[in-house]
Amino acid sequence: MAIKENLKPPRNWKTALNNSSNDLVINDNTDEIKNQLDLKEAWGVIRWVLVAWALGVWLLLVMLPGMDKIINATTAMLHLPNIFIGLGLIAAIFASYSMRSDKHLLWFLGVLLLLAGWM
Repeated sequence: MAIKENLKPPRNWKTALNNSSNDLVINDNTDEIKNQLDLKEAWGVIRWVLVAWALGVWLLLVMLPGMDKIINATTAMLHLPNIFIGLGLIAAIFASYSMRSDKHLLWFLGVLLLLAGWM
C-alpha cells in the first residue's frame, strides 16, 4: 500500500499545473483578441476613407473634366460614357463597402483610379 501511495501525484501539483496552463491559454487568447480588435477598428476607418477618396477622385478627375469638355453632341458621346462608367464604379464601391467585401472594394477602387488616370 505504501508503494501505491507514493506513485500517486500530490493533489497540489494537479491544481498548480491546471491553473498555470489555463492562465497561459487565457493570456495568449486575450492578446490576440486585443490585436484583432485594433486591426478591425483601423480597417473600418481605412475603408471609410477609401470610399470617400473614391468619390472625390470620381468628382474631381472624371466628372468635372468630362462635363467641362462637353460642348456639343459629339463631345458628349465621347465623355458621357466615361462619366457613367465612373458612376457605375462608384456604385460598385459603395455596394462592396456596405457588404464588407473588401477585396472587391480594392479592385473597384483600382479600376476607378485607372479610369481617372486615363481621363
